[in-house]
Amino acid sequence: MSVQKKIFFLFFLMLCLMFKMAIAQKEIPTTVSISICGDGEIDGTEVCDGDNFGGKSCTTYGYNRGSLLCLENCTRISTENCYTEPGGLGAGGGGYIGGAMKPLGPTSLIILGMAYPDSEVKILKDGKEIARVKTDTKGNFSYQTTDITPGVNSLSFWADDKFGLRSILYTLTFEVMPNAVTTVRGAYLPPTIGVEKNVVKKGETLKFFGQAIPEAKVLVYVSSPEETVQETTSKKAGEWDLLFNTSPLTEEIMHTAKSQYKTNVEGATVVSGFSKFVTFYVGKTAPSGACSGADLNQDGKVNLTDFSILLYYWGSNNPCADQNQDGKVNLIDFSIMMYYWTG
Repeated sequence: MSVQKKIFFLFFLMLCLMFKMAIAQKEIPTTVSISICGDGEIDGTEVCDGDNFGGKSCTTYGYNRGSLLCLENCTRISTENCYTEPGGLGAGGGGYIGGAMKPLGPTSLIILGMAYPDSEVKILKDGKEIARVKTDTKGNFSYQTTDITPGVNSLSFWADDKFGLRSILYTLTFEVMPNAVTTVRGAYLPPTIGVEKNVVKKGETLKFFGQAIPEAKVLVYVSSPEETVQETTSKKAGEWDLLFNTSPLTEEIMHTAKSQYKTNVEGATVVSGFSKFVTFYVGKTAPSGACSGADLNQDGKVNLTDFSILLYYWGSNNPCADQNQDGKVNLIDFSIMMYYWTG
């Protein structure tokens, strides 16, 4: 089988795996909400938009009929910059686009999300850092810019927690409307995860730790090789830890663990994505040559080069490509690599 066919085959398997995981998951992960200020549609947290008064008349808001409703972030009424169009909306009597009496507003983007309290979130576009924003004591952050092109955009986010653990690279893809304020809510970074030891004897207690948003339920998934799930709660500053009894785990193999959180935001249940994987060995001594991560060629990135190495060792027991150390390089190892993927 050619390398190209192998790549196609593996990507097909990846899609099948993702589909299977989506069906098996009973709760939908973090939902991203997008609202467009100025498109005339009431969505997200908007109470009205443009000339759409949410079923109420213009006079309800103290305007004469035929006037254009002006909003600040589409959440409250503003009398500033409002004007009346002769003959009603879209009459074409103005000197600007669509007959407006004043120029259209700038294309703007607002991102609202949550990470780790008192941390710094790095924002990337096309792999390059474009901004850094601070979170507050509850982990909330916001980013606003007019330096954005209308159409489909992708931004990525990551942060280091208080322990120096790095989050996954969380990416959002959304459409930005021209001459309007596009607000994207739900940029929730998954929790971080660390492990106290990389090698433990069967029956020892192993400590997992990390940081999430404050006072959230943190779920830790451990391969054994059947998956075991245990939960704890993050503290007011977002720190969490879990003492795990390794007695049920299979001996003399490598295991993996990952985390996610569940919480309530404005009356809705929010389930984050998964953290990175951490690996640990249960037994006397970890096998020599086993890799500590998915960067198989050790170039600082997890990309197609590492993927091609994984393909080369597919079906073998190569200790480096065998990410979960179960004796065979297969789809599980590929899925682990996808979680570490940087491109």
